[in-house]
Order: sequence, then structure tokens, then C-alpha cells
Amino acid sequence: MRHEPILVALADPTRRAILDRLRAGPTAVGAIAAGLPVSRPAVSQHLKHMAAAGLVSMTPSGRRNLYSLAPGGALPLVDWLGGLTELAAPFASSAGAGGLTRAVSLRLRPDEAWQLFCEDLALWWPVATVSVSGRTEGALPQAVVLDARPGGVWREVLFDGSEAVWAEVREADGRRLLLDWRFGTDGSRLSVAFAEEPGGTRVTLTHDADTPEMGAMWDHVLVERFAAAAASSLSNF
Repeated sequence: MRHEPILVALADPTRRAILDRLRAGPTAVGAIAAGLPVSRPAVSQHLKHMAAAGLVSMTPSGRRNLYSLAPGGALPLVDWLGGLTELAAPFASSAGAGGLTRAVSLRLRPDEAWQLFCEDLALWWPVATVSVSGRTEGALPQAVVLDARPGGVWREVLFDGSEAVWAEVREADGRRLLLDWRFGTDGSRLSVAFAEEPGGTRVTLTHDADTPEMGAMWDHVLVERFAAAAASSLSNF
């Protein structure tokens, strides 16, 4: 089971703290260890275990080794959690004159849900199947990035280094994303709202491209993958 080494690695709170520090980008062992209640050699051992689990990677830089979060390293765990229906968040599905709607309730604050959706996209987005590279070439893209600010774009760096723009951001205020969506359509409008509710946040996605393909895509992306990532607290990484 590919997810089991990840579960073992994440059971230790020090390793979770290390992962949190690596969110800032490539970091040397000394900087990672600063302020942690363990020694620098102990941090090195923790990094070794997390590298074996596929969560971190190491790049030599002069006389130092820099550690980073491994792209997609937590995806085996997300996939496994997505198959546990009892962990799936309650969701709503509907369609009408305004297009399709998908909604999930998460045990996260609105700012945490926003961060997971926008900033930690690489941890849960199913790039193997929902990407231009995956659909046209059967290859993994180099990156999928959402620049969640007015005028920003949601883009994919394809396997060959070229780029495809999925959407243009019209509004982004920490509670609502409004996008001109292109991926899989000739042009449509997509909205994602993050509303506080008792015990967490209700994330509601509406898309005026009401097709069976779009419905199936958002079922997989939002209801399965995003909800599973939230349930596993990946937003804390």
C-alpha cells in the first residue's frame, strides 16, 4: 500500500512541523531545525524517513542540501482517503438554469479551505486525469498553478514545457473566486464560494457549463479529491 509509509511518516508531530516549514520553499537542515525541540541530527533522520515515504526531496546546493516538499508526494494518501466513503464530506449536487452546482462541508475555517483550494492545489488536484497533458498525451504536467488574484490565471505547465491557461481570475477576495473558465469548454463562468458554517466551511462551486463531462469532473475534483484532502488535514502541511 503506497499510502502506508505516508501515514507512518505523518504520525510524528515533529515531521508534521518540518513539512509545515518546507511550505516556504527549499530549506537547509539548519534552518528547518531552528526552534524545533529536537537536535539537527534528529531533524536529518526525520527528513530521511520522509524522503523514503516520498513526501520530501533533496537538492544539493554548494555545501548544503536543500529540502523541499515533493510534488504530488501526498497523492497516494489522498487517493486512499478518497475511497473511504465514510470520510467523504456531505455534498450537494444539482443543476438548473444557472448551470451545475457542487458543494462540500469541511471541518476547516474558511481561510484554511481557501488556502487548500488555491495555494495547496498541487497536493490534491488529480493531474494525471484532469489536465491537458493527461488528456491529450497521457503524461503528467510539470505543474498546475492558480494565481488567485484579480487578473491572475489558472494555468498548466505541460509535460513539454509549454503552457495552457485554464481560466482567468475575475474576482478573488478570500471568500469567493470568480473565473472565466476555458478548460474543457469554449468559454464559461465558474464560481467557488467559501462560506463559514457551524463546525467549518461550506464550499460551493457553480459552473454554467452544465454538461455530463463537467459534472463528472467536478464530482471527482471537488467532492472526492478536495474533500478527502481537507479530511486528511493536508492544508496544515
